[in-house]
Amino acid sequence: MFEMQYITSRVHRFLHRFFYLRHDYDDEYSIWNFCPTTIWREFTAMLQSSCFCRTALFPMVYWLVVFISLYGAVINCYEVLQMWRDPCGKFTVWRQRHFYVMDQMVLRKVRLLSSSIYQVAWFMLIYGIVMVSPNSMAPWILVTSAVLSVEVFIWFFEVITGILAINPQTLLSLFLHVYFLGMVCCVKSVFEVALAEQAEYSLRII
Repeated sequence: MFEMQYITSRVHRFLHRFFYLRHDYDDEYSIWNFCPTTIWREFTAMLQSSCFCRTALFPMVYWLVVFISLYGAVINCYEVLQMWRDPCGKFTVWRQRHFYVMDQMVLRKVRLLSSSIYQVAWFMLIYGIVMVSPNSMAPWILVTSAVLSVEVFIWFFEVITGILAINPQTLLSLFLHVYFLGMVCCVKSVFEVALAEQAEYSLRII
């Protein structure tokens, strides 16, 4: 009887930790308080509150985001057109990587689909910047965050398993992508504040 009660109590505690809601725990720091939406909000808040989102630096951040967004949309559109025009041509990637399962034709179709989705996200980002629409910027932020998360995970896995060596160019590329994501989040947060205070007139290009 003692052993059965001990086992059932342990199972009960295990299930309690995994299936009960977060508010059942009063501790601020707990390894069981895992909520993806909370983590996402904390991550975006960290990016939005970084040093490059200060008032004095915002005009520079804003125009950098404008020009880099236009450049990114043009480059992505050029890549999509190249893949349509030359189905057998060699395509480039922005970091060193290895593919183990998919062949070139499947990779090309996946790349074409992802580039097309990204193109829509780029156009929505540009529209959101020009028209002061934070909601239009959200798809680009979501797609870029997902892509970067997967890229960093795969790159880190390949480095620790010895498949790839640490390449300074890859580190710089990852850093620049994350930094630009932070700048876009900064602009989006300023837009949200301006719209709430009905002061978006000072942020409109047209």
